[in-house]
Amino acid sequence: MMTSYVSGNFFSTLGLKPALGRLILPSEGQTLGADPVMVISYAFWKTHFGGDAAIVGKKVSVDGHPITIVGVAPEGFYGVSPIIAIQGYLPISLAPMGGYPSDFMTNRSNRLMFVIGRLAPGTDFQKTNASLGVVAQRLAQQYPDVDKDLSVKAYPELRSRPNPDPNNTVLVVSSLFLGLAALVLLLACVNVANILLVRATIREREMAIRAALGAARTRLIRQLLTESILLALLGGVVGILLGHWGSSAFSSLHLGTELPLRFDFHFDWRVFAYAFLFALVTGIVVGLVPAIRASRGNLNTILHAGGRGVVGGKNRLRSSLVVAQVAGSLTLLIIAGLFTRSLGKAQQTSLGFNPSHLLNLTMDPNEIGYNDVQYREFYKNLLERVRALPGVQSATIASAVPLGYINSNDSLTIEGYQTPPDQAPPACQFNIISSGYFETLEIPMVSGRTFKPTDDANTQYVAIVNEAMAKQFWPNADPIGRQFKIGADQKHWIQVVGVVKNARFQGLRGNFQPYFFLPFLQQYAANSLETLQVRTFAAPEAMTPEIERVIGELAPDLPVFDVNTMTQALNTLNGLLFYQIGAVLAALLGILGLILAVVGVYGVISYASSQKTHEIGVRMALGAQPMDILKMIFRQGLLIIVIGLALGIAMALAAARLFGSFLAVSPMDPPTYIAVSAILATVALTACYIPARRAMNVDPMIALRYE
Repeated sequence: MMTSYVSGNFFSTLGLKPALGRLILPSEGQTLGADPVMVISYAFWKTHFGGDAAIVGKKVSVDGHPITIVGVAPEGFYGVSPIIAIQGYLPISLAPMGGYPSDFMTNRSNRLMFVIGRLAPGTDFQKTNASLGVVAQRLAQQYPDVDKDLSVKAYPELRSRPNPDPNNTVLVVSSLFLGLAALVLLLACVNVANILLVRATIREREMAIRAALGAARTRLIRQLLTESILLALLGGVVGILLGHWGSSAFSSLHLGTELPLRFDFHFDWRVFAYAFLFALVTGIVVGLVPAIRASRGNLNTILHAGGRGVVGGKNRLRSSLVVAQVAGSLTLLIIAGLFTRSLGKAQQTSLGFNPSHLLNLTMDPNEIGYNDVQYREFYKNLLERVRALPGVQSATIASAVPLGYINSNDSLTIEGYQTPPDQAPPACQFNIISSGYFETLEIPMVSGRTFKPTDDANTQYVAIVNEAMAKQFWPNADPIGRQFKIGADQKHWIQVVGVVKNARFQGLRGNFQPYFFLPFLQQYAANSLETLQVRTFAAPEAMTPEIERVIGELAPDLPVFDVNTMTQALNTLNGLLFYQIGAVLAALLGILGLILAVVGVYGVISYASSQKTHEIGVRMALGAQPMDILKMIFRQGLLIIVIGLALGIAMALAAARLFGSFLAVSPMDPPTYIAVSAILATVALTACYIPARRAMNVDPMIALRYE
């Protein structure tokens, strides 16, 4: 069960009302260890208790402690985390029960909580941050040891779920993909507009007859607009059905963990109403120009000219629209190609560790009420038993898995290091590990030593840092022997005893970030959630039942979750999953764009060749060869494609720059641009060849009689 420890005014600050029972009261959570109550989420109540109203007042066991359920949170509230669905809320006074330090409410160096507030009426973020700056200065003066470089800033809640994101990454990524979807819509509009222009040209004689019989111009425009709107609405209905199917598919997407992650794309009537309205507006906009054009023809000219003379010409507008289609399609395909290439490169990225033959099993003995002594004894016995199993090469315990969702981060106080002016104190992610970790993950040591069994709470506190951390904080010195403190423990100086090679722990993109490791026996408090990582000689999946049997013998009631191989565990949003989603979405949009572009090219060339049937007959009667006719028709399509490709490459360069920080390859990756352009050109030229081939086979006698 994923729980969150909150203050008594958490729900009232958010303006929430209970679906059942009551919420945590403002008076609760002020005394450490008091108020053993819990509010469960609406979804958890429905799935685990069947919506039983009698659940209020019942006692349950949480981390081995009796807790009374006092209420159910409102439906649709999943907490303030971006993707993790919180299933239970407990008073902050019970946090030590979940592994937090017992002094977390009084120790000023412990910054483990997030603060949520509601602005007073008439107050904006600029005024609020000015006031918070004054508060930070006063705290720095009052508590210089821990708050010397303190900075406090307020962010909108949507941009800080729960960590503030100045770059607004989620909004940027979603906006970029929304832009690609808008480009597909634009291509579809251009395609429909092109078809309607052709249809309007063909129907000019019909419109002229209607006008001659007394139909007003507004009546003709209204008729043609009605047809285009009906077409758009029918397309909108089909699109909504496809959208509903697609959202269901994304909602069922597996994110590589058994944690209650919320990746929700459920039916939202506001989104679909917006889409339907957009389809209606699209029908009006797309049909307006062809309707006006068809209704303003000269009656005498049209009625006396028959069909052929009126509809001839260079059709520049239609050709321009097809150029736009080719350009837009190329842009989509290049973005898809860049994401696909990024996925391939990410899969081949040197991780700094060996994921092959590595098995992960996550557990939290705190869930069955183990205390600190029991934790240590359990993990000690577990490692001894697992390492003795046939087929096991090595085993270790770690609080975080590379590229996983759970990471520890803390501020640092580094001996002899001066924080640059106007910058916050340095912070760094870290991992708490047992002996054998670097051997199990096969991360090479650069200098110094690994952790020893004697590195416990009774000896000098030690750490092992990666090359990036050594380079950043001790660039011109040997890091071995240097000391630093972490924000959660200001009592102990931690001495660097080793340096390891850089490895990908936080993401596959960008430079390696500073990272350090602490020994399990010194830093165990507040870290009961651990992952057993086992390197096997044979397939790791085959060892799972035997390892789970050992865990069951040592702790029969202990749940084991997120059981997977390290290769499978790489498919997270921090790892390959982002590229996989990006490649699939961009590829789908690119294929749609390609289809629209091919249809557009084929339609224009086919229509142009049909209007030149009489001209083709004359040319062939005068001695033109079929190959000459092929070249004549082909030349128009080739010009459209060349101009479209040139414009598309320019558009793709601009669009790719926006995606640059999310790609594992250069936004100007030459192989992608060359390959995609060649594919699009080949497909488009094939679309040109079909009507051109048909034109060269026209019988001259039939062509000369063509009207």
